[in-house]
Amino acid sequence: IDASQATRLKGVQAGINRPIRFRREIIGVVGVTGAPEAVSQFADLVVMTAELMVENASVMSEIHWNQRQRENVVSEMIHGEAEVDDLFEIRTRKLGIDPHLPRVAIVVSARTRDGRDLKVHDIEHIQQLLCYLRPENLVALVCPTQAVVLHKIDTAHQWHPDQVDDYIQKVIRKIEAYGDVDYRIAVGRYVAGLSGLAISYQTAQEALQLGLELNPEKRLYRYYDYQMDSLLLELNTSWKGREFQHIIKPLIAKDSRGTLQKTLRRYIDCHGDSGVTANSLYIHRNTLNYRLEKIEQLTGRNPRHFNDLLFLHFSLRLHELKFCAAAQKTMNFS
Repeated sequence: IDASQATRLKGVQAGINRPIRFRREIIGVVGVTGAPEAVSQFADLVVMTAELMVENASVMSEIHWNQRQRENVVSEMIHGEAEVDDLFEIRTRKLGIDPHLPRVAIVVSARTRDGRDLKVHDIEHIQQLLCYLRPENLVALVCPTQAVVLHKIDTAHQWHPDQVDDYIQKVIRKIEAYGDVDYRIAVGRYVAGLSGLAISYQTAQEALQLGLELNPEKRLYRYYDYQMDSLLLELNTSWKGREFQHIIKPLIAKDSRGTLQKTLRRYIDCHGDSGVTANSLYIHRNTLNYRLEKIEQLTGRNPRHFNDLLFLHFSLRLHELKFCAAAQKTMNFS
């Protein structure tokens, strides 16, 4: 519209209009006032900028959509809701996910050092670094303080949590370099198959809970190291668990200073080696023998015999776990 045309139209100024196109469709118009021949190049520049902004917004929207869909798939996997059917295969293929790869669940819990929730951009940064370190891993936020990593593993050898040590150490270095973050990492047990991911995730959460309760000073918890405690806690309120606890009760009642309990624990930890046990307790072998005989008198189980030592181990460990939060939880559910 030039100046002569503008004078004949009410409320109109001289200028130029340019359409904004996105994917071959007109989605808007840019209007620039001024002499058309003078502002034409400027209008083209504005249109190009607007189209770039729309394209960028569309790309970011697709990225966020894909991320949300990937997190939904991970959530279905770890909660045992994923069903291997044609629809699930199509969804995962579209998102670039192979649901049949062997994976183990790793839970990363993070807060500020004074116990507050992290800010959104801090959580997103940690999530991004978890993805960046191993692009084939699947990562999703479980809650504002936790992310889960479904870590691809090599099943050519027998599964052992040491297989993920390299990745875990990289994660630890990145998180510690990031700043004021109090973190814990828990590694679950590998269970084959898509349905096994839910069990792997449950064992990682179990390791995190027990680790925070029993070893709060540590940063890394492996279900491999807490598996016996986890299984024993399942017996906590059953008659079978009470049978185990019954073995150690006479010893607890007579051992007000805890000397026999400490001796038995050290003897178990030293794999029944009397010499190593005596040295670690700074006592004479005869003193150790006397204490072991006292334990046998009170419990009816001879710690020098392997089967009896197993019973004493389970019984003592149940007693040690008796007042932890996980044990209280099982009592409340019973």
